[in-house]
Amino acid sequence: MILIIGGAYQGKFEYAKANFKEGHQIINNFHKYVRKTMQQGGDPELEAKQLMNKAVLAGNADKLVLVSDEVGSGIVPIDAFEREFREKNGRVNCYLASQAEQVIRVTAGIGTRIK
Repeated sequence: MILIIGGAYQGKFEYAKANFKEGHQIINNFHKYVRKTMQQGGDPELEAKQLMNKAVLAGNADKLVLVSDEVGSGIVPIDAFEREFREKNGRVNCYLASQAEQVIRVTAGIGTRIK
């Protein structure tokens, strides 16, 4: 699996499309999946682990590209849910990074491989 992370509107999805074409499945805005899972009362960390298990069992984990925002920098939100989301998204990204073959941070459309 390849994890692409970075701030909002930094060109992550465009980078993924340009660099991982044939045979790759790109899942954009993974952070929104984390938020939706939390809003529905689910555990996003468990969901991420199940997603990885399914990808491994299906034999396509090496073709999976996940694109997610980094949301932990900046001002700490006043709203309790937003603070929890920020924490959970960071933890999910850490888990995904630990499982990824590559981790790429994109800033201003430029990707830097950090793993």
